[in-house]
Amino acid sequence: MRVNARLDDSYQAKIDYIVEARHLSVSDMVRDAIDHYYEAVKAEQVRRLHGLDAIVGMAGSVDAPVDLSTNYKKYIGQIIEEKYPQHGHR
Repeated sequence: MRVNARLDDSYQAKIDYIVEARHLSVSDMVRDAIDHYYEAVKAEQVRRLHGLDAIVGMAGSVDAPVDLSTNYKKYIGQIIEEKYPQHGHR
């Protein structure tokens, strides 16, 4: 596949820096960047699914809150707060 993109000068400087610092061709740098971004997005999806699994795991459980079906958003918010306390309560 061939890629053609329009980037401003600041991106050209960043590309030049990475290529020189890592001793890569531009093609190799783009491939590495795509691989890195792909893995980050995939990992985020896995984290989200695990959060949903926690909610689904509650359903039908003896430990599940009796109001889970009507207040599920509250419980999802609590799970998110536990996983990402640095974001604070909104």
